[in-house]
Amino acid sequence: MQNYDELVRYIEKYIDGFANVKSVTHCATRLRIQINNPSKVNIDKLKAHQLILGAVFRGNELQLVIGPDVPKVYAIFSQELDKTESDPSKRDTSEEIKAKKSLKDYGEIIVDFISGTFVPVLPILVAAGLVSAVLNIAVTFGGLPTKSGTYTILNAVNNAGFYFLPIFLGGSAARKLGIDSMMGMFLGAILVSKSIDGIANLSFLGMSVPQTTYNTTTIPVILGVLFMALIDKGVDKHIPKEVKFFVKPLLVILITVPITLIFLGPIGSELGNWIAAGLSFMYEHLGWISVGIMGAVTPLLVMTGTNQALFPLVFAMMAKFNYDSFVLPGMLAANTAIGAAALAIFIQEKDANKKALALSSGITGVMGITEPSIFGVLINYRSAFLGAMAGGGIAGVFAGLVQLKQYAVVSPGIAAIPTFIPTDGSGLNSNFWFSILTILIAVIGSFTFTTVLARRKVRKDKVAKANASMKIFAPLSGKVIPLQSVKDEMFSQKMMGDGLAVEPITDTVCAPSDAVIIMTTKTNHAIGLRTDNGVELLIHVGIDTVQLNGQNMQTMVKEGEHVKKGTVLLKFDSEAIRKAGYELTTPVIVTNMNDGHNVFSQTVQDEVSCGDYLYSTN
Repeated sequence: MQNYDELVRYIEKYIDGFANVKSVTHCATRLRIQINNPSKVNIDKLKAHQLILGAVFRGNELQLVIGPDVPKVYAIFSQELDKTESDPSKRDTSEEIKAKKSLKDYGEIIVDFISGTFVPVLPILVAAGLVSAVLNIAVTFGGLPTKSGTYTILNAVNNAGFYFLPIFLGGSAARKLGIDSMMGMFLGAILVSKSIDGIANLSFLGMSVPQTTYNTTTIPVILGVLFMALIDKGVDKHIPKEVKFFVKPLLVILITVPITLIFLGPIGSELGNWIAAGLSFMYEHLGWISVGIMGAVTPLLVMTGTNQALFPLVFAMMAKFNYDSFVLPGMLAANTAIGAAALAIFIQEKDANKKALALSSGITGVMGITEPSIFGVLINYRSAFLGAMAGGGIAGVFAGLVQLKQYAVVSPGIAAIPTFIPTDGSGLNSNFWFSILTILIAVIGSFTFTTVLARRKVRKDKVAKANASMKIFAPLSGKVIPLQSVKDEMFSQKMMGDGLAVEPITDTVCAPSDAVIIMTTKTNHAIGLRTDNGVELLIHVGIDTVQLNGQNMQTMVKEGEHVKKGTVLLKFDSEAIRKAGYELTTPVIVTNMNDGHNVFSQTVQDEVSCGDYLYSTN
């Protein structure tokens, strides 16, 4: 069980305390903290914590990738933050004041507002969308009567999630803007009330109110709440404290509602239609290419948080067509490709901790939650990032070609497959099977690209490592033999070290590198060297040749002597030694592997001459 209390204390420490926090929200996997003074945050320390899969700044917002358990962390963090906010003396507002005086990137402000408004509402939409899918399956394949009580209740759950969307968004937008969320919800409820929603021939104080349908819409209530925030802050400054409690909400709602109904609501509704028309135009003229682009660039959008800005586009499409054939199908390809790329790294990676992270994040990725995969794996493996983009792009092109449609707003992935079943009762038509094929193409393509690129990276790294390594050259000519094949367990089991052996065809042992002689033997059968790079080598001529007691062997150097590569070290009479019944297989091994000198690359030749490359060690 994870200790999230400890994690929150850790975060508090390296963000310079809760006094440096302006506000906090969360999405499916990320804790989003608005920081007063980003310079006081130690982001490297935050990234180092095992439970934090990634950490990035977007403007003054610190995003910590926690994973599916982020609501638990958010709950603890919010409790601790509330304690600080209850004591104004503990708040650090110096940077907030400076921020009000400085120019900001308006693009970041817009994206942050959209994200902060839509993300808290996503659980409602996911639940409603999946209930719709389950209900569709139950009616089409389970024979559930459409007039039964079960159908009525489940249908109400689905309809309420989308019909009352302006209420949910009104509260979320108000909270993001720092005003009373209940007032934002109140405005949303007014818009969807039966006496206003879609009603013709309305007027207010003699002014005509355009007929506008507000249920399931997003932009009208957001524009209304933005206006409400301006009125709220203006009224707050001029109303005496003694009457503020009841006068302020009265004035705010009486001013906001008519302006919203007469101007902002119709403008927002029309803007939503323009967005839907624009997406349709793009889809009609770019066709499958547009969905392919969405599939390829989604990892970049998620990294920057700009994927949240696509929600208004999705809702505009849903409101007009009851499906989305652009953003969500592209993200289906992207999400499953991202998860598959992480799973490919799981196969390739040797480190146990990294394998565990790649496996868990890969599974959640193909299910539709990609932040752990992106911030925990893809951002650290270029091969996985490129593989995910390639697989997502190819699968997105396919989804565009077959005009794939998603009928509910659910994070696309394997878990969302039922949302690709049409809601008209037609059952498992081609659209459903195309969603399966899109997933398969994304997974296979991404996994393959990632694996190929990862292996190429491994080979490239090996070459680079070999070029920068200490090269050991053959001290004598002959046939190369793996150490495991040497008929002496001391060498074959690598008890003394690692390396290769040579079956000699000459009678001379030469220095394999510039080195100092650190060991000779009275029996002349072995010699030890330390190279100028600190690698210690043992050259042992023959098996059990110590029993010859130096016969037919001669040492040509002395201990402490510095020799150059190619210097003759030993001479022996191979014919006489073999006639005496001894094998001349000569191990050449690194003996100080505990100092980090590991053998990692070796010659591919079957035979070498004295001075040829034998193997590399670091």
